[in-house]
Amino acid sequence: MAIDPKAADKLSKGWYKERLSAQDCKYLLEFADRSSEANLAVSLAGRLHHQACAGTGQISAEIETVTGPCPGNCGFCRHAECRTMESFTEIDDGALAKLAQGLGLFSDVRSIRLTSCAYADIDTVCRHVGIVKDNAKRGTRIYVNTGDLGSDDCRLLKASGAYGAIHAPRLGEGKDTEIPLEKRLETISNLVKSGLEVITGVEPIGPEHSTEDIVDNFFLTLNMGCASCEITPREPVPGTKFNQYGKLSQSRYNQIRAVLTLGSSWYNAPHRVPYAGMYVTGGNVVVPKCTVSNYKERIEAARRRLFNGGYDRILKVDDSTSELNMMYLRKTGSV
Repeated sequence: MAIDPKAADKLSKGWYKERLSAQDCKYLLEFADRSSEANLAVSLAGRLHHQACAGTGQISAEIETVTGPCPGNCGFCRHAECRTMESFTEIDDGALAKLAQGLGLFSDVRSIRLTSCAYADIDTVCRHVGIVKDNAKRGTRIYVNTGDLGSDDCRLLKASGAYGAIHAPRLGEGKDTEIPLEKRLETISNLVKSGLEVITGVEPIGPEHSTEDIVDNFFLTLNMGCASCEITPREPVPGTKFNQYGKLSQSRYNQIRAVLTLGSSWYNAPHRVPYAGMYVTGGNVVVPKCTVSNYKERIEAARRRLFNGGYDRILKVDDSTSELNMMYLRKTGSV
């Protein structure tokens, strides 16, 4: 079947890094996720990603530092105070130091992400950043994922050694969460002004979300000075009202990420590091969730995932690259 002419024109514009409007993106997302139009979008976006990162993949390890009943009460979150029975948990300083050291064994974990619930105080977050900075391989970029912050707190994060922050206005913000949308956007602005590299996102996407929901959310932050944007599907959580909808299909997820990649291909982010790829994060960045007990196998699996994805080099902490081949996988114990 021939490609829809209007879709072909819009896809071509995205490929050549011409600006697409929100309406253009909505038009492309109205096609079925296994249609010829969707398949072409995924193919074009994949090629753009490989070109932009020069076939180089990177690993960003995620460490959960503060968890427990969260007063944010987001309707889709397993940590929401209104439904969880879990107790407050903060990672032990010694365990965090050991984990940061272990992740640096082969110097190929380019960054570490520290995630915490919305109630975590800024002093605790900064202390965790300092521990990782002191124990991780020199050059490792440290990102934090926290609640909303004022400008002074953002400057404290920067001074503590954080390289960047992860913050996004979630789908249904202010309706499915107790946090006003304006507060999320204000925090992103504060983070950018403090000099931190900001990773924003479109999340958490479920099968019930409309094209308008997704595209409008994406365009909210496109010109706010963020360095990149991650597209994240929602994980079903028993006990939430969203559990009934299930999980977004992989093909629909691929289509959404591809269209938003093409829709922002023209955008030049203010913070661009070597081999970062496109503004919308692609398969070149793997984010394994790591603990002291599982980090070795998680990082080994991340290397294999990049190799299986066709990336032939891997980014090191000093921004050099190593050839990602069977010899490297064997040397790092990944096969």
